[in-house]
Amino acid sequence: MSVAPVDLVYREAEPPPEFTRVRLSRAEPAGPVIELRNSFMAGQAGRRILQPWRQGDDRSLVLLDLGWLVDGAPLPAFRPEQVQAQGYRMPTPRHFVLSGAVKGAEGPVDAVDEAVLHRRYPGHWFQGVVVLESSPEPLLHWPVVPEFMPDRHYAYALQWFLLGVCISGASWLMWRRRHEIH
Repeated sequence: MSVAPVDLVYREAEPPPEFTRVRLSRAEPAGPVIELRNSFMAGQAGRRILQPWRQGDDRSLVLLDLGWLVDGAPLPAFRPEQVQAQGYRMPTPRHFVLSGAVKGAEGPVDAVDEAVLHRRYPGHWFQGVVVLESSPEPLLHWPVVPEFMPDRHYAYALQWFLLGVCISGASWLMWRRRHEIH
């Protein structure tokens, strides 16, 4: 978090870097939003709001992850000025889709169809998505790093502590048997 963001510059055949902090210059929406369904946060069902944006001198394209919205809540209308186009590059979200699932580049979908996006909006595309550092209201920020779960952490700590006690006890018993006077 203490590293300053860098401007996003297009390069051919660039592998998608993960967790790289970037800032989009002169960014503006290039098309309608994509509502990626079946996105769960803190046990609640919702959808991630993605949108293609153009940026920079070459007007290159990037898929921007604007945030998360709980199912049933209406999609808010917000102005591009409300979006601080700064965040982290991540791989494009992949969902396991069953037959009958909707794959597309607009509206409510179960998976993003990158081929359709690239045909609909020609130009230089950055691989992956840019997850915003701060999402416009009422969207919630999608966590880049998995949230800390104390229950799981403490359970692992207790498990390893008990394993250490058992191994120490077994070692002590073996040492005692070896040094017994017959």
